[in-house]
Amino acid sequence: MYIERMDPVEAFKLVFCRYLLDRGNMVLSMTRATGQKTVKIALYGLWRRHEAEETGYLQFTDIVEELKGCGDECFRKLEKIGIIEFTNIDNEPYVIVDVNKLDEFVRECISK
Repeated sequence: MYIERMDPVEAFKLVFCRYLLDRGNMVLSMTRATGQKTVKIALYGLWRRHEAEETGYLQFTDIVEELKGCGDECFRKLEKIGIIEFTNIDNEPYVIVDVNKLDEFVRECISK
């Protein structure tokens, strides 16, 4: 059985929304308390919420790799939800997110 792949931006947003429904308010509370403008979120937390049957990507890391390879068009779309960049810290993958835009995206996820 072949499952068609979702657009990588939409697949990332779907998984990120699932993560934020569970952890978004906690992340925002901590960032507000410390006055952070950006936050680093471990991609491991998102990986656990990925479902291959839904996105068409075998692993969540496949979505991230496709996003990295698709250039400015994808990143312009991701910037709208606060994504600044993907990075590695101590060989662990993270996403760096703008807190103000993250707050807006959490509300969007909750309203779905």
